[in-house]
Amino acid sequence: MMDVAVLNLSLLARLLLSHVLADFVFQNRTMVNDRFENKWRSKWLYIHGFLAGLLAYLISGAYGFLWLFLFYTISHLLIDGFKSTRKDNLKWFIIDQLAHLITIIVVWSVITGLENIVTGISFIQLNNTRAWIMILAYIVVIWPSGILIGKFTEPWHHDKDGEEGEGLFNAGLWIGRLERFLLLTFVLLEQYQAIGLLVTAKSIFRYTSDRKVSEYILIGTLLSFTIAVFVGIIAKWMLDIGV
Repeated sequence: MMDVAVLNLSLLARLLLSHVLADFVFQNRTMVNDRFENKWRSKWLYIHGFLAGLLAYLISGAYGFLWLFLFYTISHLLIDGFKSTRKDNLKWFIIDQLAHLITIIVVWSVITGLENIVTGISFIQLNNTRAWIMILAYIVVIWPSGILIGKFTEPWHHDKDGEEGEGLFNAGLWIGRLERFLLLTFVLLEQYQAIGLLVTAKSIFRYTSDRKVSEYILIGTLLSFTIAVFVGIIAKWMLDIGV
């Protein structure tokens, strides 16, 4: 008989993973821009809401709880629809994600409560908790973190006077993703010396003589490192209590 605490943690990780996939992996900038432009008339708003509900239903494994698909689809649609009527900035990004997080916690609480008292309901045990936590951690540092950093540093993007040059297409995006991937891996493996070497190497290669450009890069870099390390610490904690 599997420990209920492990089951609950596994389910929470799967619900969080489904949200990250729907919001950050299977949703591109074109879809987001269309929602902000057309608001409640955007077809992508409804497609995205349906996809979010479908992923939550499929990845959760709670196939006996059909209401999960309906509730999550409608709630996701309403949250994103309301956000599309506001500004596309850091403030509303955080509020939007908090609203989704509350929805996930509500769904998780109801399912885990019902799962202990309802019998004869199909509930597929996709309970490799460690794997779900690891997958979730890596996806979080690669996709949502990049969007959060971009929105956080946006106020300074046009303030810097220095010339960075055009650079390679999307090079900064992939540099950030790779550094967070490496940092998370180092934290999970407890290779903290390697983190110091990565920070040193990044500071050397991204050095520029212009102060505003340097400060802009430094803010983004430190925020990227902070998020990756923080996610790594949380993932390690979840792995420790979820075994």
